[in-house]
Amino acid sequence: MDPRDVVDAYLQAILDRDPGEARRWLADTGFHYRSPIETLECAEALVNQSFMSSGIVHHVRVRKVFADGADVCHVMEFTIQISDKFKVDLVHWATVENDRITRIETIFDASRYRELFPVE
Repeated sequence: MDPRDVVDAYLQAILDRDPGEARRWLADTGFHYRSPIETLECAEALVNQSFMSSGIVHHVRVRKVFADGADVCHVMEFTIQISDKFKVDLVHWATVENDRITRIETIFDASRYRELFPVE
């Protein structure tokens, strides 16, 4: 399967709020996730975290997709609401091996999140 198709299917499952389908596209072993907020080494933890926070997402717009071999990069705009609605530009960079996502890195400005959830 083409890596872009794998990542697109994963992201669609997230948008459809289908945790079983989202989990299907993530590697069972050797999975790694990193963002400005957290680092996870378990696909189930990412799926759980994604669906716990999905309620604040009102709209997602894909602005651009780049693919280079096993790497697929989506540049997206999320409209979210924590207290007020605001837009967050986010880069979602995934690596696919054997038709499963082994690594995801998200890059975004997390300052609004840090204001609401300060680290002690």
